[in-house]
Amino acid sequence: MADAPPLVRIVAAELGEGLAGIMVGIAADVLIFSTLDDLRLSGTAGRVQIGGIVVLALLWAVNLLVYRPRQLRAFSSAVAVEDASVLEPNEERTRQLRRGCVRVAAFVFLVTLGGAYIAHLPLLGLGFQLILGLGLLHTWWTAIWWERRHGVHLWKPALSAVGRENWRGSPYYVTSARARSVTNNG
Repeated sequence: MADAPPLVRIVAAELGEGLAGIMVGIAADVLIFSTLDDLRLSGTAGRVQIGGIVVLALLWAVNLLVYRPRQLRAFSSAVAVEDASVLEPNEERTRQLRRGCVRVAAFVFLVTLGGAYIAHLPLLGLGFQLILGLGLLHTWWTAIWWERRHGVHLWKPALSAVGRENWRGSPYYVTSARARSVTNNG
């Protein structure tokens, strides 16, 4: 594992990325609602925006139903890390966590502003942020629940270090929560 990409805790990565996306989304919403005169909430444009939010919510619900069992199976097949000292906090891990937060924040900002100023559908940005926040919250909560239930910490290579396709194909890793807390305190 010495030459492997840095592993990051799933809970820390999800929480950081979720909070970064939500904070930047709120800033983008403030910008949109303070600069747009017509939010196009009535008539056909309003129905299209509400319909878009409903479609996003339905897609999220279907994705949740399909993804959760797959995610729990992936957690169950996690590879044990024998030497927990390789997971001690370091500069590269922190940099990759920050980089992941910046990537999510930039994506949310661009989608929100693009929906408002290019597609002229400002509520779609709010809907996207809501769905993104719920999805990240669900993944974060599922990981916390699974970790507590099994007494371990879940790790995965940093998405910003390996890319989306390699990240999807890489396994989860686990360390004992007890051994990890001893190394942090000592």
